[in-house]
Amino acid sequence: MPVNLRRLIVWSIIGTGISSVTTQILTIREFLTQFQGNEITISLVLFSWLLLTGLGSLAAKTIKRPSTRIYTLLTFAIAIGPLIQILAIRGFREPLITHGASPGFYAIFIYIVITIAPYCVLTGFILPFAQKVLNDNNYDFESWQVYITDNIGDVLGGILFSFVLVYLLKPFSAIAITSAPLFLVVFLFLQRSRSYFLLLTALALTSLFYTYALDRSFEKQSLSTQYGDIIHYSESPYGRIVVSKEGPQHTFWESGTPLYSDANIINSEEKIHYPLSQLDKTGNVLLISGGLGETLDEISKYNPTHVDYVELDPYLTDAALGLGVIKKSPFLDIINTDGRRHIKMTKKRYDAIIIDLPDPDTFQINRFFTKEFFSAAKKVLKRDGVFSVGVGYSQNYLSDIRKKKLSILYNTVRLYFKNVMFLPGQKAYLICRDGALSSNIPARLKSKSIKTSYIEGFFYGNVTQERIKRLKDSLDPNEEINTDFEPRLTNTVFQEWFTKHNTSPRLFIVILFVLAVIYLVFLRREEYILFSTGLTTMGVEMLIIFSFQVVYGYIYLQIGAIITAFLLGLLPGAIAGNTWKLRNRSKLIFSEALFLSILLLFYVWVAYFRNELHPFFFLGFCFLFSFLCGFQFPVVTNTIGEERSPVAGCLAADLCGASVGTLATGAILIPFWGIKSAVIFLILVKISSTIVTLFFEKKTA
Repeated sequence: MPVNLRRLIVWSIIGTGISSVTTQILTIREFLTQFQGNEITISLVLFSWLLLTGLGSLAAKTIKRPSTRIYTLLTFAIAIGPLIQILAIRGFREPLITHGASPGFYAIFIYIVITIAPYCVLTGFILPFAQKVLNDNNYDFESWQVYITDNIGDVLGGILFSFVLVYLLKPFSAIAITSAPLFLVVFLFLQRSRSYFLLLTALALTSLFYTYALDRSFEKQSLSTQYGDIIHYSESPYGRIVVSKEGPQHTFWESGTPLYSDANIINSEEKIHYPLSQLDKTGNVLLISGGLGETLDEISKYNPTHVDYVELDPYLTDAALGLGVIKKSPFLDIINTDGRRHIKMTKKRYDAIIIDLPDPDTFQINRFFTKEFFSAAKKVLKRDGVFSVGVGYSQNYLSDIRKKKLSILYNTVRLYFKNVMFLPGQKAYLICRDGALSSNIPARLKSKSIKTSYIEGFFYGNVTQERIKRLKDSLDPNEEINTDFEPRLTNTVFQEWFTKHNTSPRLFIVILFVLAVIYLVFLRREEYILFSTGLTTMGVEMLIIFSFQVVYGYIYLQIGAIITAFLLGLLPGAIAGNTWKLRNRSKLIFSEALFLSILLLFYVWVAYFRNELHPFFFLGFCFLFSFLCGFQFPVVTNTIGEERSPVAGCLAADLCGASVGTLATGAILIPFWGIKSAVIFLILVKISSTIVTLFFEKKTA
């Protein structure tokens, strides 16, 4: 007996949701590793994803004669699309971006759009197309039912990936599992229509798909264009761990960032000896990141009582131990947790705290360069203990932006330490202490009978008094203070990045603004409500991502849980919006008021409290916003009326608004003006849609 067409299409919509959400999360993580990504990378990926999906939904409005066979082929394309997309992201980098080069804003944006456009447009197109196929075959399937069915798949995909697949499988294997329902539906479609040649072709292509998707060596080989000769590869919930080899040199990578090369003794000596040489006796040492290679050997020269090496990702330290890059020692304790959390929870007091992290180009890293962190670190330092942190620096030229970066860092740490000294090495190292500090590091090492390879012979030629004075004279005491929620250093690092590539996002922002205005001119008033809701909801999602970074610092793991929480509320919200017996206009006014109330609560927390909330508060906040977003969709489509086929236009308005909200908050407002300014912007957007709801009663009654 043939399978019911309606049932097959419903399952295909659910399967598309499962596959597309998993692919979205994997794509974000993939680009984070491709570009040593920050929140701007996340924003660009989500913006492009939502905008392209919205354009796909708009394109479906032009279809007048839907075909079941075409729908089947599109479903098959969506099933194989994720693997092709990830391969494209990994493989097209070399043709598009010079090997070893750091790409700028526009190069990253174009690369993202080129690699994800086919899949995103297709997934946006297929939902309204599915409704057209059903209606054309005399099945009654309304817009809100399409929305709810898609949400079921989205939620299932988010839960499956965030709580199961991320811990167990690499990306290709995860894609193999989440594409399976779509392949099954396609086979049933083709068997139902007795298209046996197409069925055999689909079976052959599916076999080829799984041959490659489940081949571990093929997945490892697909990364070789980025990393070269790979001798170790693992996917951690926190990031991608790769160890590559070039000649005799081994390099450790975490999420695309080179952490350690065994030919770089200079960095190991500078970051350890500059601070530890200041101490008369070395007891307890806290090292936050940077413990690979010679680092611990250099610390051991001081005969420390105990060393706590804190590294968030256990996969990284396990790989390093397995390859002998970390050697076990009686004094060493490896602690796999967030560095700030360790400082908050530890009962120990340290003689030295050494931070070895990249420049604060993400909120996650910025947390270790703020007044809140310096205050906490000072509390776990012993009397006259030493604190050290380094930032990127050019020995021969100090641009205005770099002067600003150094000044912000200096002014911030100066709040908590009596003596602060910059030493110009490969990085600009900030040595902080309440006790005395000496810049004559070789003399301090000689007095302790400590031998070094680099400092002993080259320090005086590189760290000259002239360079130290130039660094000190460049500091501006009037520069701002860096905080968790107002990341002045991150702002400056972004400016430095744009200056380095001689680019500016202004043209992009202007073009986006003009296109958004043109789009809004042609929107129905009801659709504008969904546009504003999509904008606000994704804006809040970016706020949560940034805030979670600030508080907990491991967004690579939690990005899936946050996206899932935002999806989880859509289904019950849509059901409530469709079943609640109240006038449509009253429903919209009620939901708009709740939107504004929750945004105001978030603003109060950001502006006045900023305390460390449990992760469930963040996820609960996501759920509330998605509930309201889901609530409004069936209300608006019912207001427009099914006879006017509202699903494509409403989906497009929601997705296009979401794309604008993602970019405006994640790539512009938060990085450059802080979280408070982004919240105010979202409140103003929701006030505008509330005004539309209140003053166009005839349209929304």
